[in-house]
Amino acid sequence: MTTEQDLRTPATRRSLTAERLTHPTRDDRPGIRWWWQAPVPVGELLEELGAIRDAGFGEVEIAFSPGFWADEPQREALAAVLDEAAGLDIGVAMTLGAAWPLQTPTTTRGTPYAAQELQYGVAWVHGEGALRTTPLPRAFDDPGGERGGRLVAVVAARVVSRGTEPRVVPSRNPWGSPTMIVEPTRSTLLDQDSLTVLTGAVEGDGPGAVVSWVPGDGSWALMAFWSRDSEQGVTSFLDAGAARQALAYLDEHQLGVAALDAEGSTATELFEDSLELNADCLFWSPTMLDRFRAHLGYELTAYLPFLIAHGRCRYWVPEEPPRPDFDSATADGALTDLGRRLRADYDRLVTDLYVSDHLALIQDWAVGHGVRHKAQAAYGQNLEPVRSFRELVRCGGRAEVESLNSGDRVPMGSEGPTWRFSVDWQRSAVGGAHQGGAVRISTELGAQMDKCLDFSLPDYRRMLDKEWALGVTKPFVHGFAAQPADAPWPTLGRFGTIVSESWNHRRFPQWAHWRPLTDYWARGTAVLETGVPRCDVAVYRDGFLTTAARGSAADDATAPDRLIDAEPLEHAGYGVQILDPVGLAEDGVIGRDATGATVLFPDGPAYRALALESASLTPGAARALARAAEAGLALVVVGTPPARDTGWGGAERSEAVAADVAKALVGARTAHVAGWDEVPGALAGLGVRPRAGWSGPVLLSQVRDTDEGRIVLVYNPSGLRGERVELDVEGEGAVEVLDLDTGVAARLTDRSTVSASGRTRVPVHLEPLGLVILRLYDGSWARGPRETTSCVRVAGAVVGDPRPEPTGEAGELELEWTGLSVLSEEPGGARLIELPAQGPGDWRGIPGLEHVSGTGVYRARVRGGPGAGELSGSVLDLGQVGGTVAVRVAGSEVGVLTRGRGTVAVGKALAGLVARGAEPELEIEVRTTLRNAAIEAGVYMEGPWAVEHPTVPHGLVGPVRLLAG
Repeated sequence: MTTEQDLRTPATRRSLTAERLTHPTRDDRPGIRWWWQAPVPVGELLEELGAIRDAGFGEVEIAFSPGFWADEPQREALAAVLDEAAGLDIGVAMTLGAAWPLQTPTTTRGTPYAAQELQYGVAWVHGEGALRTTPLPRAFDDPGGERGGRLVAVVAARVVSRGTEPRVVPSRNPWGSPTMIVEPTRSTLLDQDSLTVLTGAVEGDGPGAVVSWVPGDGSWALMAFWSRDSEQGVTSFLDAGAARQALAYLDEHQLGVAALDAEGSTATELFEDSLELNADCLFWSPTMLDRFRAHLGYELTAYLPFLIAHGRCRYWVPEEPPRPDFDSATADGALTDLGRRLRADYDRLVTDLYVSDHLALIQDWAVGHGVRHKAQAAYGQNLEPVRSFRELVRCGGRAEVESLNSGDRVPMGSEGPTWRFSVDWQRSAVGGAHQGGAVRISTELGAQMDKCLDFSLPDYRRMLDKEWALGVTKPFVHGFAAQPADAPWPTLGRFGTIVSESWNHRRFPQWAHWRPLTDYWARGTAVLETGVPRCDVAVYRDGFLTTAARGSAADDATAPDRLIDAEPLEHAGYGVQILDPVGLAEDGVIGRDATGATVLFPDGPAYRALALESASLTPGAARALARAAEAGLALVVVGTPPARDTGWGGAERSEAVAADVAKALVGARTAHVAGWDEVPGALAGLGVRPRAGWSGPVLLSQVRDTDEGRIVLVYNPSGLRGERVELDVEGEGAVEVLDLDTGVAARLTDRSTVSASGRTRVPVHLEPLGLVILRLYDGSWARGPRETTSCVRVAGAVVGDPRPEPTGEAGELELEWTGLSVLSEEPGGARLIELPAQGPGDWRGIPGLEHVSGTGVYRARVRGGPGAGELSGSVLDLGQVGGTVAVRVAGSEVGVLTRGRGTVAVGKALAGLVARGAEPELEIEVRTTLRNAAIEAGVYMEGPWAVEHPTVPHGLVGPVRLLAG
């Protein structure tokens, strides 16, 4: 039974049994988002729940929508589903409310708990040293005061150089606010020494309020700052009182009497989806100035003008900071860095409050219900992501990323425009979770613009393979749509046809093939959630993350290319994650591993080196850098070393930063290089070797240290090239290959590996997008004898001493195609199409199948009367497939292909038929997506997201070859 203490710490497991690898538990199994978007009878919901369980999913994540939430029918349905789920042994998670960001009727606009923003108005005054009475400026984007607001402060400053005005323009966004504020083309420079707080000089109230003051000579700006409700009408994420109020509403109206912690309950998590928070100017709260003083140690009020930068607090936040309306200068016009430092301090405080008053508070509430809080933390906002994820999991919360937000797209491959950004995005989230002691990082998998009704099971598989290679462990598929009786064909989509995918078990041809894929995923989750994650190099980064969830494929091109320059390290086999300044400065971060070497986060990733390229450091990070270098950590400084403070607190802080950096630079294991291409050589010179390395191609890896030995995952991200490498793993011992499709662990013979000098070398061939998982162990723990082999083939990879694969040179056996039966999925119901003697080919080119989607069953016999010996080693090469494939011999399934192109070993089954005197025949079932039929039916939405919807290959395209063994 999970105790409250268990829920307040990350869940870990040190050992992986053979039984769990073969038969993963419910907790290992993937989840699927289950959209409750309109009232659905309870009986229908329970039928859907059973279908989801039968497909191999271990968890549903109920995603409420406004049309089916916070009323008695929703609460009754939830109670029934929780009761049924306990009997079916399937987990139940649910969203916090029916929309994102978190919002309830008691925390919307007009309540004390609504999200606040700070906006300003300005009056331009020419001063002559005489008393002036100036009307109190209203917010520049609301001159009539229609949005209300509370006066926070009035500040005046001498204008050194007048810039341009920010502009309110149409947003051109099909959802959300119809307008947006465009930053000025040139900042107004203010004399930082002239800043004067005049709040006490305000006379009167309302539209007639004025400020009586004496401006000096020259041009002056009189600025009034107003706190007001953000137009989004969501719950404040900077105010603990607001979070408590929203959660109290969920207790009463969403959960009702449902007891998530009841005896036998399978409730798992309360989930906060993507933040997508928007403020027209700055995120704010009624206590913001007090919190700033307490956290940063100085009074902010006079410096409010320098915080104003439109777009800094919007979703999505730009990776490059927007130009501020006002910036800091000396009296003679020289630009200073005071404004930049103040804005850095503001960003740090916003993350502080998000962690303490939102993430941790919601987790504490969730624990009271016997479950965990799961969050897609810091989602596309000006929130530091590594720290946000680290603190979330430290208090027991669950970390989740999103494939759409990070930039994963199909077709997968490092050749894609957002691939490199997605790698760095996921490194940030996973790195924070690993530093906090967690091993589970889930992913909302498979959302993609313009891909609706065309997301195939191989697409999901390839996408998660890549995310596994960055440390993500468990998928939550996006998603399954609960269907009312009047749902349109083929599905009532939560996002219409804008975003993939709204599955249901009645209309989607590939639903029947989920089980082999969910089994594969469950085994991978079981493996990757065993042991302690290890990583070689931490790259220091101080900043927030934007998003790649921007819309269409054309919008993807506007996302950043990358966050760090890790490619040289990947060529050399180093595992890489990202570390933030707060994490570097924490107590206990510097320690030693089992060998006595100095590392960072010794109980977690145990980084053996820190690489850093930055113009500034926080004082805490600089002190930690000096301590780490003195303790013997390998440190590589790239480019000009940092010499100033990131935030603001006086010149003495920058002097301290420069002094600490100077100490670090003279460390015995410190290297200073000009560029990132020199970092791998510098690390090698400092004696830092990868735990699982190689030389040459860009590959990605994960390492876990378990009670049974070291687990290593290696992945080839290229969708175009296969790669042959000699994997060099730290440690000596025997090597097993873990086959996630079958659950079998195959041991390599000693002659297939070489162990010496504390390391083991293993030859590996990875196909394009190929993935393999190895386990290195010292034999002492082995439980019983195991078969050994010189070569292991798994889907996408060959490990060990390679033996020739059937190529057809030993004989290609002739197939005679005897027919194709297609069950066409159509709005009016399924229709059977029989095509005698039809063989492989793209359905779009076959008369009668041009616009058909569905399930096709091909039948073929082997010609020429081959004997059992000739057939026994034969392999069926399926060529290109437009869908998923199941191959059957004599009615028995011999293989299901969910990876896309591939082969199926059919020889044993065919030889058995011949030995019994039967004719060798094959049956090949192909299940397509609904793309082509949906285009023919005209179900795709028109509007701002409308694009051309090209048809796609359907069916057994081929060429199909039966290769003799």
